[in-house]
Amino acid sequence: MKIFLRLIGSTFLALMLIFIIMDGAKILSTNSFVFTPLGQVWFEIDQALGTLTLNTLQAIVQRYLLPFLWDPIFVTFLAVPAWALSLILGAFFLFLGRTRVRERYKHIDDL
Repeated sequence: MKIFLRLIGSTFLALMLIFIIMDGAKILSTNSFVFTPLGQVWFEIDQALGTLTLNTLQAIVQRYLLPFLWDPIFVTFLAVPAWALSLILGAFFLFLGRTRVRERYKHIDDL
């Protein structure tokens, strides 16, 4: 189980590096600070795969859940830079998959 959590965490950190490189290339080409929001990445993946998961999520939240929940919470979440969310998720999964540190050295008084 721990190896699976470490694998997921490492994957998110690899995605974070990819997003940072993409944003760095945009910064160098435009000479201004730009970052790619998570919503844009999600939308581009949806367009490439032909799925409409982002639109479906919006419809479900606005119709069946609380309609006012979409604008302040989900829109703010989708405006977060993609690399920041990947960093947080990667660190979280690596934290869950960590090994416990055992006490390796005993004090001289305990002998």
